[in-house]
Amino acid sequence: MANILVLGVKVPFTWGGQDVLVATLIKELKARGHLADVVELPFQVPPKENLLLQSALWRALDLTSFGGRDVDLVIATKYPSFYARHPRKSLWLVHQHRPIYDLLAGQYSDFSDNPRDEAMRRMIFTGDTKVIGECRYISGISKNVCERLKAYNGLDAEVLYPPLPLGRRYRSGPAQDYILSVGRICGIKRVDMLIKALPIVHQSIKLKIVGTPDEPDIMDYLQNEIAKHHLGERVEFLGRVSEQELIELYAGALAVYYAPHNEDFGYVTLEALASGKAVVTAADSGGVLEFVKDGQTGLVVEPNIDAIGHAFRELAEDRDRAAKLGADGRAFIEQSGFLDGGWDQVIGGLLSPLTASDKLNAVNAR
Repeated sequence: MANILVLGVKVPFTWGGQDVLVATLIKELKARGHLADVVELPFQVPPKENLLLQSALWRALDLTSFGGRDVDLVIATKYPSFYARHPRKSLWLVHQHRPIYDLLAGQYSDFSDNPRDEAMRRMIFTGDTKVIGECRYISGISKNVCERLKAYNGLDAEVLYPPLPLGRRYRSGPAQDYILSVGRICGIKRVDMLIKALPIVHQSIKLKIVGTPDEPDIMDYLQNEIAKHHLGERVEFLGRVSEQELIELYAGALAVYYAPHNEDFGYVTLEALASGKAVVTAADSGGVLEFVKDGQTGLVVEPNIDAIGHAFRELAEDRDRAAKLGADGRAFIEQSGFLDGGWDQVIGGLLSPLTASDKLNAVNAR
């Protein structure tokens, strides 16, 4: 048994894949007899100058012992939790601060090429490379995340896909007349493209959106688009739902929309496939494309309103094809082991800094 802290970065009043990952990892560690707990600090940007403060706060933490118990291992997840200091640190990287990496100079980044921004970007970049390099074990939640780390920071990482949190509870049901969108409601998730595309889809098809907003004014923007296109009767915001409600929503969907820009991983993709539903995604959706293959487990289209609208129109008109894509998606999930396995490999990797002698010393010290 080891004493383990999982380091989470929490945006208050929101819930997303990071929160699911941390909660499930804690559960799996405890199931294997370890004493595990989470340490979270609230994350708040803008202003972007806060990034340096956030990094410094994590760096200043003393995580070596609490209440007379030595901490044997810490497991960092996303920026800036990996700034924490500990002699045995593992990393299961969700993502770094992407506005200074792959999103730089694009519509989803608030960093420009002015000298102040560039100086700040270089400090964070240099800091990331140093503190991630301290980790005794480095992994990422997808190939996309690991490839970014290699491309920008020159660091190798092992791919450790997060297993599905609800396992075999996902099921498929008869397709009803709605498209399902799941995830945080923010610009980079591009829910607005589907709303604008909905007039192309048959009037009988509605859109159900699960998730909570995490950007200022995003709901005002989406409501304006809904009003502009006269979609008030066709779009429903459900907020955060229970696990069972989510299972039922997936089971009844015609298809699932998940087309964020260059996504890290995306539980939604695997949840949809596990529910036997075709996924419509975009050609620039990053980690989603590790699982969604065009014409096999879903439809991969250009990231524009017209392409998205016609993809869903096609599935609405050809229900047999939608069902076949969904069934093949479920078969892929079954064959890949996402429903039943994966946690032993994840836990084994993350705990690898605890060598055999380390583990023996930890047990003897109890």
